[in-house]
Amino acid sequence: MLFLAPLGATLEGFVAPVSRALRPYGLRPVAVAGRGSVPPSLHRSFDAVHEVAPFRRAGLRNLARAGRDLARIVREERVDLLHLHTPYAVAVGRVVAQVTRTPHVAVVHGTLFGAPGRAGQLFSVIETVSARLTPTYVTLNPDDQEIYRRLAPRSRVHYAPCGGAGVDAERLRASGPGEPVGERRPPRVVVMGRLTPDKNFDLAVSAWRVARRSLPDLELRIVGSTSIGEPAWVPPDEPGISAVGWTPEPGVELAAADVVLSTSPREGFGLTVAEALVMGKPVVAVDNRGTRGIAEKVAEGLILVPPRAASISSALLSQLRARTVRIGPGVLESWRQENVVAFHASVILDALARSTGGGRREGRGGAVAAPAETVAAGVGQPEAPPAAR
Repeated sequence: MLFLAPLGATLEGFVAPVSRALRPYGLRPVAVAGRGSVPPSLHRSFDAVHEVAPFRRAGLRNLARAGRDLARIVREERVDLLHLHTPYAVAVGRVVAQVTRTPHVAVVHGTLFGAPGRAGQLFSVIETVSARLTPTYVTLNPDDQEIYRRLAPRSRVHYAPCGGAGVDAERLRASGPGEPVGERRPPRVVVMGRLTPDKNFDLAVSAWRVARRSLPDLELRIVGSTSIGEPAWVPPDEPGISAVGWTPEPGVELAAADVVLSTSPREGFGLTVAEALVMGKPVVAVDNRGTRGIAEKVAEGLILVPPRAASISSALLSQLRARTVRIGPGVLESWRQENVVAFHASVILDALARSTGGGRREGRGGAVAAPAETVAAGVGQPEAPPAAR
């Protein structure tokens, strides 16, 4: 089967654990990403790694080139199922799936529904017309699930328990032991993410400046790096602000935070928000589809705010005083990486079985187990939504 994303980092961080979990079921995992974005480590989790023309925010011409490259790879690799990640991959992969008559699953990490400008309008038009061409969706929040149930009433629209590959709580806690006992330091707000204007870091800086009027020693820690194909955002150079590149061990930064802040206007699921809560760190987040989905599962410790500096500043000061986190019963278990990976593996095996009528079959890449065998091996079936039953 073939996993497609515009950036290799998406495949490495979110998809690789799912790929490794599928190997015992007779699948040969293949990764495809935009040219120049593939890290060498990706080869450890996939049997083959290919690059296509960069297609994330690269214009219609590059989208067409990526589509031609992908169609060729699908035929050469004799792919049985496409697994598509992010809106750009869904747009390209959906067309290639129709041309090559290959079943596909779309994982909706986030959408542009309601986004201002031409991009949001174009996305809404395309999805309204073509969403029903995708037989299986995985959404990361209730709002997106409801939208795709409406746009694609005959499709199976699943709701994943967590974003990405889930939360590796043990690794987070092991990598972030926290501050040494007895050490005193100024209070610290941490923001994490790709350094791009899309994440609205300017708003985070503005809110921090307002909060400093009440807490003059409040620090702002910015953790992130730029990404290929995106405009860069440069952190301001001023006292109280420190910036470091992205780290493979976010637990270290989260452990040293007093409050975690997310100002991104659009999220399918705020994985950093979930990780911070698992670490026992209070969070302030801009209200969007992804953060609302998380807030439904958190009794205390997450404040959702409108995208205004004054509102964010007030919430930061409130969280610095409270410092209390309580997550709903069963949520931590549902967010665990092994359970989230099992969920995605089950959706994939179910989609493969449905595309060939069920049971065990000889696919283009070899024998593939049916979902019943998967359940027996300890990987549970996803619950079918009412519209799909």
